[in-house]
Amino acid sequence: MWNKILIGVLIAASVSLISPSASEAKEPLTYFPIVKKGEVLEWDRVNRLLPKGATFKVIDLETGFYFQVQRRAGNKHADVQPLTRDDTAVLKHLYNGKWSWNRRAILIPVKGRMIAGSMHGMPHGAGALENGFPGHFCIHFLGSSTHRSRNIDPSHQYMILKAGGQLSKFASGASAKQAVSMFLVGMKQQDIKIARPVLSPTLLQDQKITSLFKGITSLQYEIRAPSSRYPPIVKTEIRAKVRMYDDNGLQSDTYTFLLEKKSMTDGWKIIKIRL
Repeated sequence: MWNKILIGVLIAASVSLISPSASEAKEPLTYFPIVKKGEVLEWDRVNRLLPKGATFKVIDLETGFYFQVQRRAGNKHADVQPLTRDDTAVLKHLYNGKWSWNRRAILIPVKGRMIAGSMHGMPHGAGALENGFPGHFCIHFLGSSTHRSRNIDPSHQYMILKAGGQLSKFASGASAKQAVSMFLVGMKQQDIKIARPVLSPTLLQDQKITSLFKGITSLQYEIRAPSSRYPPIVKTEIRAKVRMYDDNGLQSDTYTFLLEKKSMTDGWKIIKIRL
């Protein structure tokens, strides 16, 4: 008798924990226990796998939390909306309770495959579901581009490579300019994992450098052409104009990156940064 009562209490408690009301949902509602690396697929292929109107699961790579979405629109990437208020609560939790343009690496299971993607967490445009989410948000895949500019967004693309476990592979064949881009996108997204493959061991231990990946709220950059000061095969210098907002407000600086290749088969490594 007591066993039956205890089981009933535990079931009731677990249901209340899994399904809180929208107003009380402060913690993620769902968790994907085994997070795998995804396949990096071209947008054209994903567009066919996830047609408009499709409902699918989005898994956050870093935390394993997931939620359901419906694809609403989008020609060069997927415009999606959380399926329910509970799904909206999970998405908002991933962004620490505040909507954000920051990119996050994600995985999407579909037809027995796990696809690598990237999302932001900012409601915009129109939505069509009673889900407490004022609009839709965007999911990008390899080769996706933005609505207005039709440009490929580097932040999304590096997050896709992160979700696919391919950042190191990309870095090994990247140009010096792309290596600098990985560093700056890592700063912009406050994710040192994006920059790690192109940083020398010394810089990875430099607190002044690693602190750049914390406390920045927004960042814009412009990378200039490599300098001809060094032999371009083994060493090069690249400058970038950086405008960012941090705890001290607007900061405008020119960063100078010194990069080196140990051998022809090695990738470029940033060995020094003058801020």
